[in-house]
Amino acid sequence: PQPKDRHTMNISNRQDSILHIQADHTISIALSSSTESNEDPIEANLDIDQTPDLLMGISEDSGETKDSKESKDSSTSERSDTSTVFGSVALGSIATNLTKTGKAIKGAADRTAKNIRDTADDVTVRTIAVVKTVVPVATDALNVILPKYEPLPHDTFLSLAFACSIPAILYILGFTKMGYGVQVYQFLSTRVEHHSYLIGLGLAGFTFLLYLLDVQYWKSFCGKWIRRSLYGFVVVGTTSLLLGISGQHPYGPISIYLVLSTLWLTAIHHTFFKNMTTRKYVSWLSGPLFCTSMLIFLSWFIWTFWRDENEWTTSIRLIDASSTGCDADFTDRESCRGDQVGGVCFKPNGPASVYFPPGCDLNCRDVYSSCLNTFIIWAGPFLVSAGLLFLSFFTTFVGGRVSAEEEIIKFTKIWLFLLFGMWVTASLAGAGPGFTFALAAITLAAFVASGVFIASSYKRIEREERIKTLWDTIVLKYGSYLNIIRGLLVVTCTPVALAYVLVSGLKQRVRSLKCFTCSQPPQSTRNMAKPDRMRGWLTIEGRDLVREFRSWDRASVYSWSLFWGVGFMTLSVLASKFTTLFLSWLINATQHMSLVVVTSIMVGVGVLMFLLPPVPGAPIYLTMGIVIIPVGSETLGLVWSIIYAMAVSTFLKLLATALQQKMIGGLLMNQVGVRQLVGVNTSVIRAMKLLLKEPGLSIPKVAILCGGPDWPTSVLCGIMGLPLIPNLIGTLPVIALVVPTVLAGSFTYMAGIENDTGTSIYPWAGVGATISIAIATLVLFGNILLAAYYVEQTVSTRQDELDAIPIDEEVRIKEDAEENFRKAYEE
Repeated sequence: PQPKDRHTMNISNRQDSILHIQADHTISIALSSSTESNEDPIEANLDIDQTPDLLMGISEDSGETKDSKESKDSSTSERSDTSTVFGSVALGSIATNLTKTGKAIKGAADRTAKNIRDTADDVTVRTIAVVKTVVPVATDALNVILPKYEPLPHDTFLSLAFACSIPAILYILGFTKMGYGVQVYQFLSTRVEHHSYLIGLGLAGFTFLLYLLDVQYWKSFCGKWIRRSLYGFVVVGTTSLLLGISGQHPYGPISIYLVLSTLWLTAIHHTFFKNMTTRKYVSWLSGPLFCTSMLIFLSWFIWTFWRDENEWTTSIRLIDASSTGCDADFTDRESCRGDQVGGVCFKPNGPASVYFPPGCDLNCRDVYSSCLNTFIIWAGPFLVSAGLLFLSFFTTFVGGRVSAEEEIIKFTKIWLFLLFGMWVTASLAGAGPGFTFALAAITLAAFVASGVFIASSYKRIEREERIKTLWDTIVLKYGSYLNIIRGLLVVTCTPVALAYVLVSGLKQRVRSLKCFTCSQPPQSTRNMAKPDRMRGWLTIEGRDLVREFRSWDRASVYSWSLFWGVGFMTLSVLASKFTTLFLSWLINATQHMSLVVVTSIMVGVGVLMFLLPPVPGAPIYLTMGIVIIPVGSETLGLVWSIIYAMAVSTFLKLLATALQQKMIGGLLMNQVGVRQLVGVNTSVIRAMKLLLKEPGLSIPKVAILCGGPDWPTSVLCGIMGLPLIPNLIGTLPVIALVVPTVLAGSFTYMAGIENDTGTSIYPWAGVGATISIAIATLVLFGNILLAAYYVEQTVSTRQDELDAIPIDEEVRIKEDAEENFRKAYEE
């Protein structure tokens, strides 16, 4: 037994040594692997915890003897000892790994904090750089938009702003929906409107009597007071007349407000600032007027979204229409009549909804489609804001602190943008048909109000001098176009001129009686040695007007008046009627044809029209949108047919440009008549020639290709022998004109599509067509103005280069011969 026990002990000692050696080796491998690979401490501990089980298996395999029971008991005790050893080693390794992990986390946190600080510093630097770049740009933009104002003391500024706001508040309370506008309009339409004709007749007679009596020339102290009182009666009568007809012409009250507000501000000047010059006082009003305008707009904007019944909806329009004096239009809508005379079948259902009983179709909403009253009442505060903005800009002109020409140009752009925005808004709101005339009336009233500032800011002599200076400037810059304007005056104002001559003769008879000694009409300063055949028949003002007319080049003026008349008849009567009939026939004739055939026909007709010198491209694009859509929508769908029409129109423009340049300009450049028709010797065409021959595609060159007259520009390029491809590329921006014009034609066609019940499938198409035409018009005139700007700039700054361009002698000789013939004809 002793040798056997010794042998067993030796084997056990060897196994224990093997277990310790293998355990140490496994632990060292696990720790080194965890440290090198930066494993998570928990994962390393799991490896260590699994090691005893693995080594236990090794010890069991190596501890096999003949006596298996003793071997198993020995293995059990050895396993317990080994687990204790490995447990302590595992705890140590966990502590070590936790320490290293903490250091790693701290280092990562430090690096993250540093990166965040660096990023914040970089963002701060970039933000400061952006602010430094944006602030000057924003300042320049505000200088472009905002009027120039003079810094004032706070109390003066607030006092003037309060004075400016009083008429505005009274108008908003009395004539807009923010106040009692609906009730006031209802009272005026029911109680005052039937007296308006008597008021108008009396006012006209009274004003005519004052004109015959030369009330404006009553110079005595008593005469001045009487004159001012009579003028007050005229103002009151005019105000009463406009208020009386506000049911039919709802823009009357806002026009009255604009004029009376300037009279109010003038009265404030004479009452509280009488020691200050008028021009100085007017210049102070720019800032208060602008501030009041913005506050009113902000108040109206907040009020609009405050309650549902303050918003502009179809229901609100229908509810307020009859109350504000609008008459329902039952043409083709007899089923929409109600039980009462002039009433409608639908009824209000609460403050913001309408009830349509059975038998009352939704199309009955159109009985008030031409009613403008409700929109004017709802948008009244915005119109007040726009009017004050107009006056704020105008006061900067009168003040003389800035360049009048620059400020006028800036203000014209802003005012046109506001007018266009108001018109588009009214069109979308369903008030477009009459709102155009309303905008014209409001603009005229704003100019009349501005005239009050001018009249009060300058003495009579100063006004006459400034008008003469302005007229001389116009003659200097645009003298060659004056006969065109005079021809238009002959066509439009001849009846008015004849009436003025008759009234002037009657007024001269009254003056010859010399019944009013306080009246001091002007006397003639002409040489009395020269007889004046009109002296006893017309007033001095009438004689001056006749002399001015006699000084005109009447042959040229009459020629242009004939051109205006023919153009008016052609465009407003023949063209409109013929175009409607032609397009109706063309749509019916092509609706059963294939898209390819219709496209071929339209391209052929379009090319022929483009080759005619007076025909522009816009009517051709409009026709494309009307004709191609009905055919293409069956195969391509509505949207793709519109895109197809735009592509065909663009291709047609490029094709016509190529034909005009190569076939007419290139092949017929030796024909004197063609070069004369282009106008190669005129300063405009010579400037265009200078811009077109520049290499590349500069902005002026592209502006000429897109904004210049189609036929002369393309033919000129052919005469100059310019390459075709660059010119076609420079013509591609014409897409900006093609797209809205084709859309206008497409929407025009879509507006007429109805379902079986007679209801329009696309009720918004009419408004879309109107807006598209407006956008196309803006783009067209924008292109023309841009081209004219670069041409005029070239004429002004590159005169030496223009003089270096040789004159076409053949064309000059022909033009001289025609000029001699014209002079002989005039003689």
